[in-house]
Amino acid sequence: MIVAAIALNTFREAVRDKILYVLLAFGTLMILVSRAIGWVSFGGEDKIMTDIGLTAIWMFSGMVSIFVGTGLIYKEIDKRTIYTILAKPAERWHFLLGKYLGLALTTLVNLLVLAAIFVGYLWLCRAPVTLALGEALWLTFVEMLVVTAVAIFFSSASTPILSAIFTTIVFFAGQLTKWVVDLGAVLKDSHPWAGKVLYALYLVFPNLHNFNIRREAVLATQDRLQMAIPANELVACTVYGLAYTAALLLAAHLVFRRRNF
Repeated sequence: MIVAAIALNTFREAVRDKILYVLLAFGTLMILVSRAIGWVSFGGEDKIMTDIGLTAIWMFSGMVSIFVGTGLIYKEIDKRTIYTILAKPAERWHFLLGKYLGLALTTLVNLLVLAAIFVGYLWLCRAPVTLALGEALWLTFVEMLVVTAVAIFFSSASTPILSAIFTTIVFFAGQLTKWVVDLGAVLKDSHPWAGKVLYALYLVFPNLHNFNIRREAVLATQDRLQMAIPANELVACTVYGLAYTAALLLAAHLVFRRRNF
């Protein structure tokens, strides 16, 4: 009950944040102009629309997780409301988990709104819509769960500006993990130490590239296929995302419980 109350209050606070509506408006605009871009692009109008729409949902959902999430804990400390919360029968892990779930709910609502606009726009433009798009949107949400956990982790230990910087770095670096492994394999023989460093980075950073099946979803949709990737691969990516999220929240708790404020 304590966690649910904190989560609900966090959600209410987040939906009053003006930056959320700015990001939602820009995401909607990017989806709506995708048809115009498709007219002047080579590669098929429907394909460009679908690709831009999925990318817009991914990008602006990530921005919500980063820019809204990195200030949640600091605001409570700055306003000293955290003393009131922790003075009640609430542990620090209740506070962290509630903040995380509230932000995850905010991200989910934002993603669902953009997804509804996206699918509705495809339908109005008579572009193909298949379950492959649902797979891509689901893994986008799982990725946002990880990014939200990263934001909470840095927010529990640092200021909003530094937290936003670090989370953004992880967000984009996590997209490059596949190439980090490939580069490490190339350097393994000539520079063994470089290969070990790159492999260590691969293990530490979240492999967000696993959740990027937007290209596969676009191609599957154009071919009228219902699945972008097999179901077992979808489940494996989901389990990985949830496990990494749990590990980040545990790390955030270990940091936050030692923090003095």
